[in-house]
Amino acid sequence: MTEAAKGAGRCLLEHLRASRLTEYGSVIPGDVVREVLDIKVPEIGTREEFTQAALTELNAVDYCRNVLLGEGKYLGSQTGNYRIILPSENADQIKAYMRHAMTKLKRADKLASTAPKGDFPADNAIRARILMTQEGIKTRTLFGEVED
Repeated sequence: MTEAAKGAGRCLLEHLRASRLTEYGSVIPGDVVREVLDIKVPEIGTREEFTQAALTELNAVDYCRNVLLGEGKYLGSQTGNYRIILPSENADQIKAYMRHAMTKLKRADKLASTAPKGDFPADNAIRARILMTQEGIKTRTLFGEVED
């Protein structure tokens, strides 16, 4: 993330905190985010203009999401707006993160098992680490088993 993106994220987070929009259950209108970030979405424009606007918003929101995760809060998106999920919803988000991790691990295992042998060092060790990580995710007792 560039320094400009971090600066925009910090600016957005400061605004959200000052407006008390970082509390659990807070709904953050997308228009407020774009106003704070001074994003002008053109009615008619080039693909690059639309892409740049979307990336600016995405980077700033991602910065906020990462900071809020450190506070036990998840910033989710909802039909063009954002919302800090309730503590009672955290378990579902954690399960979603774990399912995504399992998907990535399956892809890593597929690549590791089908790559020509000798292309990377200790390929058996890498596959063993992948499988152990998968098993560790599956056996988390706090949230139950994550579906494959």
